[in-house]
Amino acid sequence: MKNNYRIVLAALLAALTGSAISPAQALTEQETAVITKSIKDAPAAEVAVKAAEIVTKAAKKEKQATAVAVVRAAIAKNPASAVSVVSSVVKAAPATAPAVAVAAARLAPDQIEAIAVAAALASPELADKVVTALVEVDPKAQERIAKAVMLAVPKAQASIRQRAAGHPEANQGESYVSSPTRVDGSAFPVGTPTSASSYAAPRVP
Repeated sequence: MKNNYRIVLAALLAALTGSAISPAQALTEQETAVITKSIKDAPAAEVAVKAAEIVTKAAKKEKQATAVAVVRAAIAKNPASAVSVVSSVVKAAPATAPAVAVAAARLAPDQIEAIAVAAALASPELADKVVTALVEVDPKAQERIAKAVMLAVPKAQASIRQRAAGHPEANQGESYVSSPTRVDGSAFPVGTPTSASSYAAPRVP
């Protein structure tokens, strides 16, 4: 009998603890619906501004969840707004850059490089984390993402190279796995890896 009481009590405490923590981790369906409606009702030309406004007003513990919800709603309304929305939202809440970039890239994968640059420019301190997060979304785009962000945010080059070197698994199945220098900050080769043989010293007759 005592054991049953303890089990029930433990379950009750777990439920109460979960409900206390959840607001900081995610938004309720109602809150998400309100955000979606606000973005949907906003004029197309003002979506980015409206998105930033919503994030700015959000409570600190809910900024990331709000930023992600706003970006999803905006891109669902108009995929072409992805880059401008990411830029505006991240400027309003720089710490959300990686999460915002991922949310946008999943809905507009064809714009992943532009999204990476927008997020990195709006939050330069997290440029390397933006690259790492987006590479997890699309490992095959690592080279393009890293190059684009390093060109846009030169001061982040060292940290991006370090992260790229520390996560080789992100390049699974790609030819550049065996050639880490392709993401080391130098010029990215255009030809095939085998072209390196052309640099061999000429034979002496």
